[in-house]
Amino acid sequence: MLDWMLAPLLLLWPLSAALTYIVGISLANDAFDRSLAYKTRALAEQTEWTNEKGEIRLRADLRALLADDESDAYFYRINRKNGEFLLGEPELPTTSTEPFPDRSHVVFRTVDFRETSVRIAALEMVRGPAAESIVVQVAESTEKRNALARDIMKGIVIPQMLVVPLMVLLMWVGLRRGAAPLKRLRDQVMARDVDDVRPLHAPDAPEEIAPLINSFNDLLARIEHEGEAQRRFIANAAHQLRTPLAGIKMQTELALRSVTMDEKLDALKRIAEGTERTAHLINQLLMLARMEGTATDALPLTAVDFRLIAREVVSAAYPHASCKHIDLGFDMPDSPVTVQGSADLLRELVINLVDNAIRYTPASGHITVRVIHGETPQLEVEDDGIGIPPQERELVFERFYRVIRGQEPGSGIGLAIVREIALRHGANVTVVTPHGGVGSLFRVAFPRIVMQAPAKPVLS
Repeated sequence: MLDWMLAPLLLLWPLSAALTYIVGISLANDAFDRSLAYKTRALAEQTEWTNEKGEIRLRADLRALLADDESDAYFYRINRKNGEFLLGEPELPTTSTEPFPDRSHVVFRTVDFRETSVRIAALEMVRGPAAESIVVQVAESTEKRNALARDIMKGIVIPQMLVVPLMVLLMWVGLRRGAAPLKRLRDQVMARDVDDVRPLHAPDAPEEIAPLINSFNDLLARIEHEGEAQRRFIANAAHQLRTPLAGIKMQTELALRSVTMDEKLDALKRIAEGTERTAHLINQLLMLARMEGTATDALPLTAVDFRLIAREVVSAAYPHASCKHIDLGFDMPDSPVTVQGSADLLRELVINLVDNAIRYTPASGHITVRVIHGETPQLEVEDDGIGIPPQERELVFERFYRVIRGQEPGSGIGLAIVREIALRHGANVTVVTPHGGVGSLFRVAFPRIVMQAPAKPVLS
């Protein structure tokens, strides 16, 4: 801050001194010129023609008339309008050929005379019996003017050389005192532990940085909230992993103690099922962590035909549904249903919705997956399973939350993944009761997009 304040000051300081000098010397010149014009008129009034010789002479002493002190150097010249010399210094340059606005107007000019600079005032007047025009010139040395200019510069520069450093010192002291709360705030932040996300407290901080402190405290609050969510996530994930791993360990011990081959095979089968559930849980955890670690604007989005993705997932889930004697149906329009998104994530969304429906639909139940091409592309997964009470329909999208009536094993992550994927695609996911009044209907509504060309099928 001091650098930014000093740079303009040091730049404007010499400019201010120069402008002040120019204005001061201009005012001084005006004063000297008025004095010189007065003396020129006085000299003109003291001239007269002699009747005897027809010559011009002065009625007063020149020194008493012009000089203010012994150091003054004045010269004069009187000549006719045509330039003919009459009286005074014949070497003084004449102004007889220059136009005069009127006979009361004094004309000024600066010339070199006898190796010095002089200021000349010239006045035209009428004298003599024949009313002849004569020109009276009075010249004075510019030394007084130059001396005054030097005095003006001294009067300007010397005080400023004292005032400006004092001003800089006061600015430095003021900035240090003003920045002291910022230094204390910095020390407060640097002294904190990495896990300390308490709000900053700086009551004496400058008012200008109060919005910054408030924004930083808001960021700390969000970090604390996110950290708490991550800690809950890790604790829940550890708990969810501990259960299948404990089952695998128990079945392994049973297999080791088994005597007959049938007992060993039964234990190995249970170990395989537990391993599959654990692998599925780990994959879901990795999927959720990957989405949370990727910025929304970094998600690669392409135009995909959502019908093909949904049909692929339903085809892959059909054997699983058949094992539970569940009627799994699929309904889609004839024309493409274009969605702007990531094919891999959209596929994961459909997989989790279909898997959730199969998991909580009893044997001989019905599941219908629909892709709708309306005002906005939509996906519906309807089942006639245990259903979700209205008060729990928002909670089911939280991590590790499971419906109390559900007896099927599960991690409670699938629907959290569905919501995360939907949000990253600008979609809205809801759950309602189907028209039949039994089960659940999950609906994902995607935003409308305008396509210039038909979407290419995306399959993998």
